[in-house]
Amino acid sequence: MKMRQMICLMLALAACAAWAQEDLEAAKQSIEKWLETERLITKEEQDWRVGKEVLQERIDLVRREAEALKERIAQTKKDMHEAETKTAELKAQNEVVKAGTKSLADDIKQLELRTLAMLPRTPEPVRLRVDPLTQRIPTNPKDCRLTLSERYQNVVGTLNELNKAAREISVSGEMRQLADGRKVEVSVLYIGLAQAYYVNEKSGVAGVGFAGERGWEWEENNDLVDPVSLVLSIYRGESPAAYVPLPVKVK
Repeated sequence: MKMRQMICLMLALAACAAWAQEDLEAAKQSIEKWLETERLITKEEQDWRVGKEVLQERIDLVRREAEALKERIAQTKKDMHEAETKTAELKAQNEVVKAGTKSLADDIKQLELRTLAMLPRTPEPVRLRVDPLTQRIPTNPKDCRLTLSERYQNVVGTLNELNKAAREISVSGEMRQLADGRKVEVSVLYIGLAQAYYVNEKSGVAGVGFAGERGWEWEENNDLVDPVSLVLSIYRGESPAAYVPLPVKVK
């Protein structure tokens, strides 16, 4: 009986030991699974923190870029407003310049026409002197390609020369046709722009010239040979200064 009990006890102990071994293995596996789970959780947490930092940096970068873009947009709007204001000012100035230019263009047309109308009444030596300028004055302003500045320079230059000639006495050699049809070379004494005298002492020819409506007109007067010859001699410094009466005719 005791032997049986011993055997049963041994069998029971063996069974308990087997069960304990199985529980230990199960517990060990459970612990290993728990540890693996903890490692995975820890890794996920680390990956999440790294990802969060990267994401936060990207968010900050986008925020900074957005702020910079807002500033650029605001500056661009400001620049556009300033440009629009400046453009409006320039347009207003341009209108003023256009109006002034039109007025100047109208004025220069009249000045050109009046200057050209004066040329036939101008002594031949003076016309030759201003010819380089007067040739540039357009007879038809509409077809003119010169700038307003150039046109004004031509007119002003011509008028300056005419004004200078109006205060001068000049002498030139010219051919003059006489009443009998002969042509002789004479010395012409121009006094300003309105009066002149011519003489050929050897031929005994003299006369008076004056600026008319259609140009210079000449009248033969051989009684003036001596006085005009004397004036020319004084002008050239060949005779002393003296009072010489000469007729004046203005038309």
